[in-house]
Amino acid sequence: MIEFSILGSGSRGNATLVRVNGHSFLFDCGLSCKQVELRLEAIGVDPSSIDALFLSHEHTDHIRSAHTFLKKYNVPLVTTEKTYIAGGLKDKKINQVEFVKSGKVFSQFKGVDVFFLPLSHDAADPVGFVIYSGGIKFAIVTDLGFATELVVQELKQCNGIIIEANHDPQMLKLSSYPWEIKQRIASRMGHLSNGDCARLLERVVSDATESIVLAHLSEENNNPDIALMNVMRVIKGLPLNIYVASQHKPTPLFLVDSVSDIKENV
Repeated sequence: MIEFSILGSGSRGNATLVRVNGHSFLFDCGLSCKQVELRLEAIGVDPSSIDALFLSHEHTDHIRSAHTFLKKYNVPLVTTEKTYIAGGLKDKKINQVEFVKSGKVFSQFKGVDVFFLPLSHDAADPVGFVIYSGGIKFAIVTDLGFATELVVQELKQCNGIIIEANHDPQMLKLSSYPWEIKQRIASRMGHLSNGDCARLLERVVSDATESIVLAHLSEENNNPDIALMNVMRVIKGLPLNIYVASQHKPTPLFLVDSVSDIKENV
């Protein structure tokens, strides 16, 4: 089984806990270290129990307290070399670093494979994560301007999916953001809109899908009800749980335990 909780998600900071096969992993560390600790404790997880920190890319809302957390708890960092350098971590004298190439699998923790899924985003080497363990497949895919065919294929047969639903195009158009920022967000190197998210889910959701969490919602350019409405139109009554992550508090600990007809070694 896989347990997960999004500790916080949005432009002010992102971090996700995943527990699988006796291991606890943190995916991104974009909140303050204190907030990461408090939110882990709020869902009953000791911060010192984290076995590794995975980083998706170097933007501040994903790495804000990575160095502090790594130093305090002496856990290994797992990321791509380009993200490590672009995030300024090379100068931080981090004790344990494991580099994984985008498009490759990290399998150092017994019984757990983590595929570094290449994404389209304006960062040095952005990735999502597809986690395989015991016949369960779970994906974290945020910060992407559009879904490549590789993304579509990797999300198929996932039992649980954390997926970006960043903005409503009309709200973005009318927002106070500078024009160049609006263009960046809406570009193929930016973020998925609610409609983009719904169209992607329409292609990948199946009877294997157990849980979906919409993440990285813009507080100014989106609304949870609007995001949910877009997605519910394409789910078509499938018996699965849909939840919207918050910037300000952790989600409950979700459990994914259905076994998919998948290969564990990708």
